[in-house]
Amino acid sequence: EVLITTGHPVGMVLLYMEVARELVKRGAKLLRPIEGVRWKELGRTRAIRYLHGVGVLTDRASSYHTHSPGPMERMLEEATPDLVLADHGFAGAAIEAGIETVCVTDVNDPALIMAKEEGRRTSS
Repeated sequence: EVLITTGHPVGMVLLYMEVARELVKRGAKLLRPIEGVRWKELGRTRAIRYLHGVGVLTDRASSYHTHSPGPMERMLEEATPDLVLADHGFAGAAIEAGIETVCVTDVNDPALIMAKEEGRRTSS
């Protein structure tokens, strides 16, 4: 069971959708935890919406770029995936939870690189 999420709702989401499509074709089950659940964060409604199996943070209308681990922490309260493919705070929260995580890192994600160096369950 695989959970795919991104804090990059433009660009990276397209790559992740193709990976999701290939995983499903090869028999993987994609998880969709907290789908349809809404919560308030800093006075704004937030939710996770899945685009072809890839979770992104939304306000139910627009998608948002985020570094926050909060949405993934909420997802992991509902599901325990065998593998996570993610970036930014989504990946960081999965790594912190001890879940095998394949993460795409960029220059503003030094914590993900440090997690790998510390031998945590990550492959970047």
